[in-house]
Amino acid sequence: MPHSAQLHWDYRDGKVAAVTAAIVYSLWVVEVLLPGGDTVQGALSDPGADFARFLDSAHRIAAVLVMIAAGLGLGLGAREQHSHLLSVSWWSMGVFGLTSLVATVFPGPCAVSTDLTCTTESMVEALPGATLAQTVIALIAILAALVSVVVLAVDRYRMKERAWWLVAVVAVLQLASTIAVLVMAGLVYAASGDGEAGVELNSLQRAHLTTVALWLLAAGLLPGPWQRPRKPRPVRTAR
Repeated sequence: MPHSAQLHWDYRDGKVAAVTAAIVYSLWVVEVLLPGGDTVQGALSDPGADFARFLDSAHRIAAVLVMIAAGLGLGLGAREQHSHLLSVSWWSMGVFGLTSLVATVFPGPCAVSTDLTCTTESMVEALPGATLAQTVIALIAILAALVSVVVLAVDRYRMKERAWWLVAVVAVLQLASTIAVLVMAGLVYAASGDGEAGVELNSLQRAHLTTVALWLLAAGLLPGPWQRPRKPRPVRTAR
């Protein structure tokens, strides 16, 4: 944000917001590297753990950063005259950020408020604080993220950006992880829970969060979605 007497937003602020949010989402995966952590248990299995409380607050901050990135992308990002794909991607990113933020206000045992499998299991097992609304919001959040990354990949391919294939790879990975999450949530709902007390953030949810982090990282680092064509300077004619 440039130094001035007044608050002035710049498209670079949106890039920083997206990259910072990506770093925050990657922390859910880094947790397994901590002492006592693994792909199934760890600090996140204990809501009272210091790192769990830190990640809960960080998740709210990341959701706000995602909304800022989406808003600046819409307002100060690139303009495409013959397509609205980029705008659809930004709007979907904004929906993901908003639903992620709203999901954090719901009580319940889920370490990640947008963990669809966890919210479904909590609901069918009638755990304290579990509601249908949180499950619906979690579903909207993961679908909005998927729409955003897929549309972004298509848009970057259409605009012939060199790194479009990287976004496409992330989109495929997120599609696969989203389908897996939906299938698991459906199986948990059909089985009325997994028969075990409580819920845990397993490797599947961590994999999905990894793809979310990669999507936000790509959205922040790619130059194409942010750059506007420079206006040609008027040519001065000699008198």
